[in-house]
Amino acid sequence: MMREFAHVMRAHGPEALPDITRRRIAFSQLFRDHMGREDAMVVALRAGPMAVQADPVAREHSRAIVALFLRYSDHIKHWTPAQIERDWQGYRDAVLALQQGLLDRMAWEERHLHPLMAEAPRRAA
Repeated sequence: MMREFAHVMRAHGPEALPDITRRRIAFSQLFRDHMGREDAMVVALRAGPMAVQADPVAREHSRAIVALFLRYSDHIKHWTPAQIERDWQGYRDAVLALQQGLLDRMAWEERHLHPLMAEAPRRAA
C-alpha cells in the first residue's frame, strides 16, 4: 500500500488529491488495525514465559511506536487537503520521509521483535 501511494505521489500532482485522500484514509485504518493487533501480541509476549528476555525489546518498541504514531498524527493534522494543494512538493517529501521512518521501524521489528514472537509458545486453539 505504501509503495502504491508513493508511486501515485511521484507520478501525479495535486490533481490526484481525491485518490490520495482515499488512499490516506485506507492506510490510516489499516495502520490502526495493525497497531492494535501488534500491541496485543507485545502485551502477551511481555506477560508470557519470555517476559524477562522480551521486556527491554518491547519497551524500546513501545517508545518507538508511540513516537511514530505521534509523528504520523502530526503529519495528518498539518497536511490538510488545502495545504497539500498549496505545497505539493513539500507534502510529497513529508510523505516519503514518513514512509521511510515506518519502513525503518518495520525492519527493526523484523530483526528484534518478531524473533521473540516466533519463539514464544503458542496456545492451542
